[in-house]
Formats: sequence, C-alpha cells, structure tokens
Amino acid sequence: MRKYLLTIASIGLLYCSAQNQTISMQSDFQLFAQGASTGLNSSSLVSFTRKEETVGCQFLFKNWAKGMVTNKQGVSFSNGLFNYDKINKNLYILKGDTTFLVDKYQIQSVMLHDDANTDNYVLEKIPSLKTDDLYIVISKGAKYSLMKSVETKLVLADFHTNGLISSGNKYDEFKDEYKYFVVFPDSASHDVSLKKKSIKSIFDTEKEKVDSFFKEHSGDELNENFLSRLITSLNQ
Repeated sequence: MRKYLLTIASIGLLYCSAQNQTISMQSDFQLFAQGASTGLNSSSLVSFTRKEETVGCQFLFKNWAKGMVTNKQGVSFSNGLFNYDKINKNLYILKGDTTFLVDKYQIQSVMLHDDANTDNYVLEKIPSLKTDDLYIVISKGAKYSLMKSVETKLVLADFHTNGLISSGNKYDEFKDEYKYFVVFPDSASHDVSLKKKSIKSIFDTEKEKVDSFFKEHSGDELNENFLSRLITSLNQ
C-alpha cells in the first residue's frame, strides 16, 4: 500500500476549466498519482485510532467519510473517501488501497459527511487569520459567520496507585479544545469565548439586538448552540 502527497495541480485541477466544477478522478487520478511530487512507502493505511482502549480520535471521523474538496480556483473533486487529521491539520483522501495527503496550501474548503449523513462538517480557511489551517463552519450568513478551530492533544495514560489510593486514567485520550471566531462583514475575524461579556464586547454595534436576545433566552445554556442562534438572529 502506498501514501502520496497530493498536490492539487498535479491532478489537473489548476488547468481544468473553472466551469468544470466536479472532477472525475477515474482518468485524472492516474495523472495525479504519477505526477505526485512526493511519494512515501507505507505499510498500512492511515490509522484512525491509536489503540482499542484509546478514548477519542485523532481524526474528525473514526472511519473514512464522503466529501468534496475545493481549491483556491474554485474547482472541486469528490471521487474518493476523506478524513481530516485534527492534530496535524491535514486532509487525506483514500482511493483504492492508497492514501493521499492533500496539499493544504491549495485548499479553500472541504465538505465531509458520514454514510448516514448525520455528521456533517464544512471546513474553510479564514483569510483574515492568514493561516492555512481549516476552520469548522458553525453558522454562516450575509453579515456574520461563526467558525471554530479544533486543537487535539494526546493525553497519555497516567494511572498510579499505591494500593490504597488511585489516581489518573488507565487509557490514552485524544482531547479536543475549541476556539471560536466571528467573521464580520468586512472579513475581519474576532475571537470570542462562550461567555456573556466576551460575546457582548465584540457586538457593541449590535447592542440592542444582542441584549434583547440574551433577555429572551435568559434560561438557555450559554454554549455553542446559543452563540450560533444569536449569529443567525443578527443575520436576519
């Protein structure tokens, strides 16, 4: 089995016409594989879990997912299976028994979903942050968009006991931490926490609407869903 670095240009994405928004990878895939600038021998495909007892996952999905990737020129392809590495911020494509690593510098957006279409993700870059990382889209509208980054760290098992007192965990765990960003109409991004003071401070020009929303939903938990609904309300 093999793993290749996928440079989107090498599969013809950059010299396909912009009107051809969906790439059939049946023929282009051979060109893609032959033209890959870096090839790595791999004894196995990407492993989504470190070991059976590990809690959480390094990848966005525990199995390969369906999806579509779009490059900076607006050309897309979807013929393959996908997964996103939350630690290394890499997108992988599976074709047959070969895993390909997508060139992150060429990606504009990614859409991923499982077979049941219950877990759906849209990931995009935030130009104002000047990074090639992808951010998960939570809510998007004409004025404001809510997006989040995910930082995943592996916390190794740290179980200790002296026979009387025990502490720590017997298992390794992938832990996710999220940071939220609101993208304004001028494309500027503002980081925000799930706290009333933080939310109100970035929406000082929408004070009346924000105060009204907080009053109407005073009994609601201030979580990601709350912030998403506020964004939707401000976009109306």
